[in-house]
Amino acid sequence: MAMSEAERLYTAAESFLPRIREIAPRMQTERRLDDALIEDMERAGLFSVIVPKRWGGSGLGPHEANRLAEMIGSADTSTGWVSAFYMLHNWFLCKFAPDVQEELYAGRNSVRAPAVFGPPGTAVRDSGGYRVSGRWPYGTGAWHGSHALVPAMVGDAMHWFIMRRADVELIDDWHMEAMSATGSVTIAASNVFVADDWHCDIRRLVSAEGYPGAGFHNELVYRLPFTALLMVSLSPCLGGLDRAVELAREKLPRSMPLGIPRIERPAARIRWAEAYEKARVLRLVRDNVTEEAIRAGTAGEQPTPQSEAEAQLHLVFFVHGAKDALRQLIDGLGSSTYRRNDPIFRITQDVGVLATHAQGPDYDVVMDRHARGLLGLGAEQGDPRTKLT
Repeated sequence: MAMSEAERLYTAAESFLPRIREIAPRMQTERRLDDALIEDMERAGLFSVIVPKRWGGSGLGPHEANRLAEMIGSADTSTGWVSAFYMLHNWFLCKFAPDVQEELYAGRNSVRAPAVFGPPGTAVRDSGGYRVSGRWPYGTGAWHGSHALVPAMVGDAMHWFIMRRADVELIDDWHMEAMSATGSVTIAASNVFVADDWHCDIRRLVSAEGYPGAGFHNELVYRLPFTALLMVSLSPCLGGLDRAVELAREKLPRSMPLGIPRIERPAARIRWAEAYEKARVLRLVRDNVTEEAIRAGTAGEQPTPQSEAEAQLHLVFFVHGAKDALRQLIDGLGSSTYRRNDPIFRITQDVGVLATHAQGPDYDVVMDRHARGLLGLGAEQGDPRTKLT
């Protein structure tokens, strides 16, 4: 029986895992991913999972993207995080006007582009477009990107402007204790001209109604709201947790507290079993949330403030659930697990940073935002996220 396209991608991803694990410590030290690795992963089609077949992509959907991000994340959280964004941002680009897409995908089946949500830069009207300037931190994937999606205000709406790599400056300011290999540096631009077809209102872009290019493709994923893809970027956390559980299982019978062999450690086994079960529950949550978003989008249901808050709350529960499970697991494995070269220690650190990086600077602010949505209180006055809803 012929291998399906999804199976082909999973097999390709599996083949990269030993290589990623081997070079992960070096990439962490160098604060960026390996150039040859990214090129080879792109050639294998790993970033084009949801790119339409029209452009040579696989034309698949959220479940397949979730799985690929999870697999890559099991080898290295930073590599999984960047890969997830490269997958996701093609979805945005494939909703721009057809002529923009034709230029972007000429001779390639995916476009590597960071996408920054804020703070917005300035856009000054010029003939046929805008002159855009700004500094945008957290440009994950910028080192290996060919383009960047950067925000600026047009009237009272935040727009994404597509800029070519040659038109922006990358400021090497990503000095982090963990997730350092993502190279999430600041992107800067000064008075860069962006033509009218090369920018769009983010509110429309993330919705199911799409933008000029949304109806250009037959694939279901381009008729869904972005909520159906929310779990892709955090699926590397689940891969990391699974890997940590696997490695911890190997450590349990070998651990010798204070050099005492064969000491019984029931508490460590209990911690391990709880982490094992939390990983299973988080996978069920992710897959159920994704399937529900697909169902609602396919049925043409319009998102409500409450449904949006619920979707975001699932996201927070997912990433913080992985973080808490890892913390509980590592605390029961002894001091040797805290060595710099121990992958469980690196995974725990990475997911801890990602839990904040993914949700914004302040857990309390994020949670209150979602609570207000669930309670029907609306957005707090001055909340910058109101521009994205």
